[in-house]
Amino acid sequence: MTELNSAASDKAAAGAMRAVFFWHGWSALMIAPVLLVLLLTGSAYLFDREFEQWWQQDSLELTPKGTAATLAQQQDFLRQQYPDWTINRVVLPDQPAHAVRWQLTAPDAVHLIYLDPYRLQIRADIDPATQPMAIVRRLHGELLAGPVGGYIIEWFSCWTLFLLLTGAWLWWPKHWRLSGVLVPRKRSDGRVHWRDWHAVLALVSSLALAFLVVSGMPWSTFWGKQFAQLGRDFSPQWHWVTPSPNFHLPDSVKTRAADPHHEHKMQAVQVHVTGGKESWVTEHHPAPASTHHHQPQIADISKVEPYLARLALDTYGPGVRIFYPATENDVFKINYVPDKAQGQQTLYIDPASGALLDDIGWQRYSALAKVVEWGTMTHLGRQYGVWNQWLNLLFCLLVLAALIAGLTLWWRRRKPGRWLPALQNTDSLPLGLKLSLLVLVILFPLLILSLLAFMLVRFWQNRIAA
Repeated sequence: MTELNSAASDKAAAGAMRAVFFWHGWSALMIAPVLLVLLLTGSAYLFDREFEQWWQQDSLELTPKGTAATLAQQQDFLRQQYPDWTINRVVLPDQPAHAVRWQLTAPDAVHLIYLDPYRLQIRADIDPATQPMAIVRRLHGELLAGPVGGYIIEWFSCWTLFLLLTGAWLWWPKHWRLSGVLVPRKRSDGRVHWRDWHAVLALVSSLALAFLVVSGMPWSTFWGKQFAQLGRDFSPQWHWVTPSPNFHLPDSVKTRAADPHHEHKMQAVQVHVTGGKESWVTEHHPAPASTHHHQPQIADISKVEPYLARLALDTYGPGVRIFYPATENDVFKINYVPDKAQGQQTLYIDPASGALLDDIGWQRYSALAKVVEWGTMTHLGRQYGVWNQWLNLLFCLLVLAALIAGLTLWWRRRKPGRWLPALQNTDSLPLGLKLSLLVLVILFPLLILSLLAFMLVRFWQNRIAA
């Protein structure tokens, strides 16, 4: 009886090992192309400001002379130069020797104007969508495929978490030792060599990869919107968990009425510019509405300039962008996103009266909103300065090396005519991994689609075999 139980236990353990190998390999092969794109574009994205400062050096850098024109004077100058265009936003320069960047919408295109504020001269007029770093951002966020690409990235990001869990299960040693567990074996060759390098590199970088995946999820196409919805569903009862700012506007201040066309109007001018993106928290929270109807084409930024003094620029550094009203009910928005998340601040100004409608700072974020914004700035390599950039780059390179080593190991181990090890009908994942997959499915519903597709394929294969 003992021998029978031992044999059954060994058979179950072998089946569990085959199942883990199968799911680990299947996940890896499925996400490898997208993960490769994300690693390469993410590595470049870490240095977006440095690259664009070099790329647009002739347009951006200037010699200060006299007193810079006010934003209102710059606005009036641009409206004289381009009377048929609409101003969308302005990104204030990081230093006095840089041009001010104004984004305008013409009837047929979006333009990014580099304006010398000292001489009121246009240094460059470019299409922001065609710039190298803009392409890198669209690759990183949506694979140049719009919302469909965003869904694909979100889908494979969820599977990356399960890939890390199955990899950890395969790595966990029966006998703890240094060689082959924490460092590659010196005299290993062939498959053992690639196995050790894959396991050790993945061990070193796995927590960083998990952090990058999780911290990027609030910006995802599907899950991010549902996550943000918590702020509207649970506020104010669960202040600590609501992703949106933990505040409510006074009864005297109206919020913007629900307009089914408003989102499309905003998307029409949302061409991402370095330093031109607002914070996640305020992006997903309804803005106050103007007290009077107005024409957004003639909104005057002079009503906004006095409020710039409320920003802690001396403490946290540059990062100011001002969004113009897009519709007759919209308001001016000053969005301050410095490198450190704790300095974030958003002010809403009525374009009709010039009144300050609200001032949202870090102290008014909920606990979870603070975690999201801290994670975002760390993800971007900005929260802790240059060390954050280079450490993120190092982890990206380590993950890339682990990915290459793993694919090489798979290529050497594969059987002729098979991409993955055979999976028997009785093979089953260990209970811990099953529960982990269940939790991931609950947290990230897009996983259900791929699981259903897998089950349909297996069902069809079994019918053919029968």
